[in-house]
Amino acid sequence: MSHSPIRGVSPWFYLGKDGVRPKCIGHSLWLCFDRWVHPACGLFSVPMTVFSSFSPGVRYVARLSVSALTAGTLTLTSWVSLAAIDVCGSAALASRQFGQDGRDGRDGRSGRDGRDGSSRTVRATGEPMLLDLSGTDGEDGSYGEDGEWVRCRRQPRNERHDLQAADGGDGGDWGWCCRGGNGGTLCNCDDRRWTVDVCKDGVCERIEYDCDDGRDGTDGRNGRDGNDGSLGQLVVINQTEPLPPDAPSQSPSVTSLVNQPITLSRNLWETRSGAKNLLAAGSTIASSYQFYAGRIERQFALDWQAPQPSQTFTDSVDLELQSNGQVSIDFPEAYWLLGETVQQDTLTTYRVDGIVPVADVTQLALGRVDGRSRTFEMNVVDLAQRSDVLETRFEVRYSTSGNDGRRRRYDVEFEGALPDELVQQDHNRFTLSLGRLPIRSQLLSGGTRAQVELTIIRSYGENSIEQVLTWQGEI
Repeated sequence: MSHSPIRGVSPWFYLGKDGVRPKCIGHSLWLCFDRWVHPACGLFSVPMTVFSSFSPGVRYVARLSVSALTAGTLTLTSWVSLAAIDVCGSAALASRQFGQDGRDGRDGRSGRDGRDGSSRTVRATGEPMLLDLSGTDGEDGSYGEDGEWVRCRRQPRNERHDLQAADGGDGGDWGWCCRGGNGGTLCNCDDRRWTVDVCKDGVCERIEYDCDDGRDGTDGRNGRDGNDGSLGQLVVINQTEPLPPDAPSQSPSVTSLVNQPITLSRNLWETRSGAKNLLAAGSTIASSYQFYAGRIERQFALDWQAPQPSQTFTDSVDLELQSNGQVSIDFPEAYWLLGETVQQDTLTTYRVDGIVPVADVTQLALGRVDGRSRTFEMNVVDLAQRSDVLETRFEVRYSTSGNDGRRRRYDVEFEGALPDELVQQDHNRFTLSLGRLPIRSQLLSGGTRAQVELTIIRSYGENSIEQVLTWQGEI
């Protein structure tokens, strides 16, 4: 874009709502909704002005002489302040496109994979048997559709912005077999460079604008054939009776398992190679095959010895019989269990000695904080009342702070495990004798600003979790 100063005043015109400029109408101003336009200054907005004598909802245009545009010559429901409009200071508009881009071509249909070899049931008689369990060939896909040619329109003349011609549509991608679609053809500019006179503060300059050709649509990518179907696989069952279905996994409820065994079963299979050696020469089949190696069955039951009644637990237990004959047990994560697995012949029994909801484990809260110096103590209360069955340990971080008028900072005076002899438990209440910790007595005296952070470790069998409680205050 280049500039060259000239002198002169350009006429006004109205820029329609569709962005198309009508012919020059002389030294006049057009008012239409909220836009006034000057060819040397571009498009700019003002508040909407509606004549009081017209009906609402109709598009109005008024042609007013610039020299006669005064408060006394217009009867308007609202007044437009012309002083707020910089008629010759508007920046050039951004680059715009003419013509319509071509539509992208549709992608080709993917080639369908071939069907796998079909299953067949045969009975071994001792005579050579020829089997053809080959899969079908993969199908070809369809071609990608060509990109649509653009709709090139006549290039607008003397625009006050750069222009971009429309692009061709991209060709559709391959259909897993064939060529992609061809890209559509672009639009070209008729006039690649032009100048327009722009005025500011009585000084006009000539600005140069450019038009860029569109781009050809890109060709779609070439594709490939669909995959051939897999060879069929041999399954050998060395017996004449049909196999019964197996049920290696089940999810019964807790109550249904109490002293009522459930049966799990699994058919065992071995993967072997050399299937063609078992058949007549020329057979078409996969080399690996499945050999039936037998069947196992196990029973499982719960021996409920927990103090809580089993009927209050309606959740399910996930059971699975492994290939080695062991039964895996997956209880709901919402509970901690204490128990033992007992194996007797084909019966697996899990004895439940105790069960605790996990949500109840961390229901601890701070109670009374009292005393000073060696009598300073803190109380912790178990709101869920599970402390008689849970193991509870405490770790303490004791800090003090002076008041120097600035941001408060705490200095750690003690950090470590709280000895068992300093913890007194009364059912679901714990009294912690913090004043007996190896801390200087003046740091525990009355008026000391202190912070106590308790890390509480609660355990049940192999399960464990932590809860942190913090107290700040003045001893």
